[in-house]
Amino acid sequence: MAFTTLNRIQEYLYSFRDENNHFSQGKSGFSFERVRRLANRLGDPQNKIKVIHIAGTSGKGSTSQIIDQILNTLGFKTGLTVSPHLIDFRERIQISGQLVSIDILAKHLIVIKPILESLRESELGRPTYFEVMIMLAYYIFWKEKVDYAVIETGMGGRFDATNVATQEDKIAVLTKIGLDHTEFLGKTLVKIAGEKVEIIHSNNLVISINQESKVSKVILSKVAESGSKYIGLNPKSSINFVSNVKSFSSFDIKYSSLNITKIKTPLLGNFQAENILLAVATVFELSKRASFIMDERAMRRAFSNLLVPGRLEVFKKKDKVMIIDGAHNPQKMEAFVSSLKEIYPNHKFDFMIAFKKGKDYEKMLTIILPVAKKIFITKFISDEPRIIEAEPIDEIVTKVRTLNCKVEIIKIDDPLIALELAGKSKNQILIVTGSLYLIAQLYRKIRDKMTN
Repeated sequence: MAFTTLNRIQEYLYSFRDENNHFSQGKSGFSFERVRRLANRLGDPQNKIKVIHIAGTSGKGSTSQIIDQILNTLGFKTGLTVSPHLIDFRERIQISGQLVSIDILAKHLIVIKPILESLRESELGRPTYFEVMIMLAYYIFWKEKVDYAVIETGMGGRFDATNVATQEDKIAVLTKIGLDHTEFLGKTLVKIAGEKVEIIHSNNLVISINQESKVSKVILSKVAESGSKYIGLNPKSSINFVSNVKSFSSFDIKYSSLNITKIKTPLLGNFQAENILLAVATVFELSKRASFIMDERAMRRAFSNLLVPGRLEVFKKKDKVMIIDGAHNPQKMEAFVSSLKEIYPNHKFDFMIAFKKGKDYEKMLTIILPVAKKIFITKFISDEPRIIEAEPIDEIVTKVRTLNCKVEIIKIDDPLIALELAGKSKNQILIVTGSLYLIAQLYRKIRDKMTN
């Protein structure tokens, strides 16, 4: 196959999708040796670049993108990988804030294709799509000579494909850890934390937002075991909110010798302020290590231009407001709805929701319902229907009626039709949430509808 177009490249990479090994971590027969072998065959590119490795349950995607955008503004060439993607699979391989070009992607993919093909029939099983994309990202970042690679984990830590990066100069960043992916990572906070902290390797620098005490104990134990350095952040003493309004938020950040006042950013919500604190602390520690200056004017420029698609993202057109957020577990939903209530006090919202099968949607509904006036219940349509399934609409409807019989319910199978109908509701504000897969399916439509 000649990689002459984006469609041909995507077709080849998607050939590694398989319902049997898509989420193989934690399943019988899974071996982390598979991605280690792939990394080794590629020359271990992940250990030839400077890696900032981000794990956690909530905020890791935002924190990754904020770190990347700050470093870009300070003049560094960066690599960024996040997942899942919303519109273009190249969101998983970005260079200096831009999707990797088709030419660069094709140039490197044609080189590693023989290695990928040789492993298709491996006794360890063929590499997963996620493993291939992560190793392709590491390889491209190495060959394109990025200054820093900002790497977001998938769902775990210990056996996450990103965790082949084991060098001592790695920075391990931990966002809030909570309950999610329990079928793979464990049923308790302690077990999940035990998986997440395995991104910490010998003599790493570890930076963590404040955690529950039982999670902190797991982190500190791993830090001591690995001989790493630990920095814990307390948002209550480091962030002072000036305002959190409908179009921007403003706050002060104190960290070490840094004191940046009246930061103004379009990122809304207290949780984003915490993610910005975590990102600022990470870049500050890098600046000490690499002896570069954190120019305050450049930092302010970065803050004013921050964008994290699909995370409390607000679209306005005339008298209609659409707010989208990919909150897909109770911890994320609690943070999201708490921010909504602060920005729009005493308001009841229309919600359009769908959930991925297996998520704790009942707990998410208990958070949504107190601020809901009307709920449009739908489902997303995945291009991997045998792998990614939406929770059945009727089951969600039944649960909503059990929890709150007063809220108005509209159920619609097709999310595009649901969006059109919800957009015509008299309520000024429509919230679209519950799953990143729902956001991904509707993102382009919402953006075009609300900006044209």
